[in-house]
Amino acid sequence: MEANGLGPQGFPELKNDTFLRAAWGEETDYTPVWCMRQAGRYLPEFRETRAAQDFFSTCRSPEACCELTLQPLRRFPLDAAIIFSDILVVPQALGMEVTMVPGKGPSFPEPLREEQDLERLRDPAVVASELGYVFQAITLTRQRLAGRVPLIGFAGAPWTLMTYMVEGGGSSTMAQAKRWLYQRPQASHQLLCILTDALVPYLVGQVAAGAQIIFAKDGHFALEELSQAGYEVVGLDWTVAPKKARECVGKTVTLQGNLDPCALYASEEEIGQLVKQMLDDFGPQRYIANLGHGLYPDMDPEHVGAFVDAVHKHSRLLRQN
Repeated sequence: MEANGLGPQGFPELKNDTFLRAAWGEETDYTPVWCMRQAGRYLPEFRETRAAQDFFSTCRSPEACCELTLQPLRRFPLDAAIIFSDILVVPQALGMEVTMVPGKGPSFPEPLREEQDLERLRDPAVVASELGYVFQAITLTRQRLAGRVPLIGFAGAPWTLMTYMVEGGGSSTMAQAKRWLYQRPQASHQLLCILTDALVPYLVGQVAAGAQIIFAKDGHFALEELSQAGYEVVGLDWTVAPKKARECVGKTVTLQGNLDPCALYASEEEIGQLVKQMLDDFGPQRYIANLGHGLYPDMDPEHVGAFVDAVHKHSRLLRQN
């Protein structure tokens, strides 16, 4: 670190690197914690900021993304920020129209139906330049964070994006996308390659812009493979038993998760008990506390605060004993 308080990339020097040290497998004084969808509709200030704008217009405004990313950090002593954006900015950059329908979620007016629809997609090489607004939001947020905590970037995996592009929106069965896999294996492979070719420079661009870590989510079916794939952190959803996951990956990978998000509907006292159990099961090192999925819009911010505080409190006690 240089003497002027700026790091090697000219960003403010990091004051709390607990999250990064846990990711790298170094010892930490307490277990770091953040929440998926922590910049979200459960916060009244988020709803106020977002009220005036269309969802994807917000995503395209670095200033708005920065503000929404910082909001939860003003309320809670979180150990990481995650940039406000959406996985579907990638299909947009490939030339597909996506709208956010209130009460329903994302919708593609013209999903991919036939093999020749792939010809409508832009060259994946242009995606990173189309998504400059995400990089600007990351850089601005890194500056405004002033080294408080690290900043996480993210992107949807190729299969996740393919399901949206083929289904035309979210789907519980993914039947249309799976139909492609069986009936159009070559076209499916081509589409997944296009998405991969778009995502790699996009993620590299996020890191260059200042994002400090990437992890795999929902990886329970392939924990062993993921633990050998070069990731530093593997995120678990709440369907996986922490002890089983630890047995599966060994001590070389940091695990993240995995409280059932609905546990936040419980009383603050019960949240504390559930957190204590989770921390005991994962153990003190090589672990980042989180929910097993994102926060829901009707959750009480006080209960989110109780979750964060319980992680910090119990993990310090765990290390003393």
